Amino acid sequence: FVGGLLFHQAFALKKKQTYDHAVQSLPDRQNEYEQVLEANKDIKFEWSQWDEAKRDIEDIQNRYFYRGNRSMNRLRLDLRKIFRASKIRIVSDLIFDYADWEEENLRRVRVNFTMAGLYNALKRLIYQVEIHPKFLMIERIDFRDIDTQTGRVELNIVIAGYYENE
Repeated sequence: FVGGLLFHQAFALKKKQTYDHAVQSLPDRQNEYEQVLEANKDIKFEWSQWDEAKRDIEDIQNRYFYRGNRSMNRLRLDLRKIFRASKIRIVSDLIFDYADWEEENLRRVRVNFTMAGLYNALKRLIYQVEIHPKFLMIERIDFRDIDTQTGRVELNIVIAGYYENE
């Protein structure tokens, strides 16, 4: 009996005390666990936002930028479509100016030309550039001649297109 009592005192009582301590610390551990779960949820949400941003960047690159050297013909065809849709009359050659942005892996192509027509033709041109799905923008418009009697204008225009180097 004494041996059983000593065994109980030495081993079983210590196990019961350990168990009681574990039961008492359980709410604290559960709170820590919930905090870890919440932090994990926040990290997953932030990670999903970064994934979404990456997909958005890839989408912008694929849909709105011209891609590589093959895109120069695509840019020329798009400009022809824009000119045709806006019904403007080009009175000069199209002058292409290429610039590299090495650190960004981007190139810019500026297209310089002179157009003649009514002011409404300029408005149509601006509208066609704005609704065009590729990333084109009018960088500069210089009025060269304005006929106030007929409403005819002659303009020097610079349109820029952007594309990625491959």
